[in-house]
Amino acid sequence: MAERPAPRLVEVHSSQRLTPHMQRVVLSGEALKGFPVGQEGANLKLLLPNPGDALPDLAAFPHGAGKRPVVRTYTVRHYHQASNQLTIDFALHGDEHMGPASRFAVNAKPGDKVGIAGPGPKKLENLDAEWFLFAADMSAIPAAAGIIESLPRDAMGHAFFEITSKADRQPVMAPPGITLHWLVHGDAQQPSTQLVDAISRLDWPQSAPCVFVAGEGSAVRAIRRYLIDQHDIPRKGMYASAYWKIGLSEDEHQVQKRSEQE
Repeated sequence: MAERPAPRLVEVHSSQRLTPHMQRVVLSGEALKGFPVGQEGANLKLLLPNPGDALPDLAAFPHGAGKRPVVRTYTVRHYHQASNQLTIDFALHGDEHMGPASRFAVNAKPGDKVGIAGPGPKKLENLDAEWFLFAADMSAIPAAAGIIESLPRDAMGHAFFEITSKADRQPVMAPPGITLHWLVHGDAQQPSTQLVDAISRLDWPQSAPCVFVAGEGSAVRAIRRYLIDQHDIPRKGMYASAYWKIGLSEDEHQVQKRSEQE
């Protein structure tokens, strides 16, 4: 097993509202040098200071002595080696549903310090598939978009993105053969079947796709069930992950996910 890289204390380079419900934070700093390239879409851990602390205690992560930082999982949107800048996008679900990570993102100022750990393994390895199928809500668009932009330029397929408003469409440098479908669902806290409904209307090719599905738990479960039942795609033949669950905080959701895996 590869040795876990040490957490890095990095700093905010910039923070801007990318769309009405997406905040983009760019991180940099000396400790970021050597971050691996080509990891767009891979998970990383954001290590935030505890309330009242100026800096996160990186020595306490993951199991060291001290006060463990507030930990949230995000994905690499892009790392630009020449400028040593790491881009992370944060989905925003409104002030009443704002957690510590989204509060950090919208309030971040140049020079603010935060920890990161990772990245983890890439989500899709078979980038030479005959075609690709992506389904993601706002929470998973950064991961899906990062992967799509790393596909071969002759890649074919479809990407279904569920967004909160029409203004949440964002530039994705997809290969010409990847068709982007933008579906508007105005209240992320209400269940939606738009993604699975749209996928079910596809003119399905004979070959099996390489699949990425991520977002709200019940939506992910419905899509996974459809792909298994209607197209015989094995569970191991797709990346399908619930990034959050309506009615649960991230900590509560992580506890639920761990219990389901036991």
